[in-house]
Amino acid sequence: MLSVADNLVRIINAVFLIISIGLISGLISTQTKHSSRVNFCMFAAAYGLLTDSFYGFFANFWSSLTYPAIMFVLDFLNFLFTFIAGTALAVGIRCHSCSNKTYLDKNKITQGSGSRCHQAKAAVAFFYFSCLLFLIKVVVSMAAMIQNGGFGFGSSFGRRRARRQMGVPTISQV
Repeated sequence: MLSVADNLVRIINAVFLIISIGLISGLISTQTKHSSRVNFCMFAAAYGLLTDSFYGFFANFWSSLTYPAIMFVLDFLNFLFTFIAGTALAVGIRCHSCSNKTYLDKNKITQGSGSRCHQAKAAVAFFYFSCLLFLIKVVVSMAAMIQNGGFGFGSSFGRRRARRQMGVPTISQV
């Protein structure tokens, strides 16, 4: 079972990803030209929601899903995808003023619309919020993996330290 703090971070991150999906779906539904950056952003948000929120939900019921190595890999991939999606969208819109008509008309993502510009900027912000939460989870997952081993059996570092704390002699001391 996952900790309360981990579940709280997952819930907050799910809210950020759901908002990102809503903003990106608004961009996709009103687009007149194809934009691979917007489509990748939808993939990154959906992948993050699936692997973080739904996987975390099932990990609360089946402890075999909470191996530190698996959690680390999923958190790292989610961090990577949300960072790439936020950066790709930010580079695509070039973050100018949404009231500049020449900028809006020349941009492939805003496509002449001020509302699309605002949606894209908000999506970038929520992707970076989610990216920060995934980075925190990567660090926590890495610490758990170092302490408990990749599959929860305990690393030799953790066992040696536990022996020293309990006063159990090692082979070299006998």
